[in-house]
Amino acid sequence: MTLSPKLAKLFNEQINNEMSSSYVYLAMAAWFEQTPYSGFASWMFNQSREETMHALKFYQYLVDRDAKVELQPIPKPKAVFKSPIDVFEHSLKQEQLVTQQINELFEVAEQVKDHASKNLLLWFLNEQMEEEKTVRDMLDRLKFAGDDRASLLVLDREAAQRPAAAADGGADAGA
Repeated sequence: MTLSPKLAKLFNEQINNEMSSSYVYLAMAAWFEQTPYSGFASWMFNQSREETMHALKFYQYLVDRDAKVELQPIPKPKAVFKSPIDVFEHSLKQEQLVTQQINELFEVAEQVKDHASKNLLLWFLNEQMEEEKTVRDMLDRLKFAGDDRASLLVLDREAAQRPAAAADGGADAGA
């Protein structure tokens, strides 16, 4: 089954969206590397890798559907933040943006009656629910900790324990 040109264009845009998201998380990791919060740096680095795996999942889907892959430039991400809370607030906004993008893709897949694409996109929508919840939970805990350095270091240590994404970008590979 050939992929509709409209859907192929949007999947190519989503590869860019996922790679841009990866770059955003890499910038967050780099910011944390300049702070005492190495656990949060690890969290963001792992998140960057997971977003790259998502981009590759879309890439492979286009290849499998015999559609042309058209890579686009990745915009420069924000690289300076005020605090761990600021970083995680930006992370939540990033996840919400990706969720919106996937929802829009799903709507087009429904319009063109491409059930295989809808199946792929349902996996991503479930993944996005997990992503948003994980970031929201950490953000809530950071806000609760406030400026208490001991509490922030405990959260940082917990963040370091977050598992890295599996090589296939599976949903069970961390949130």
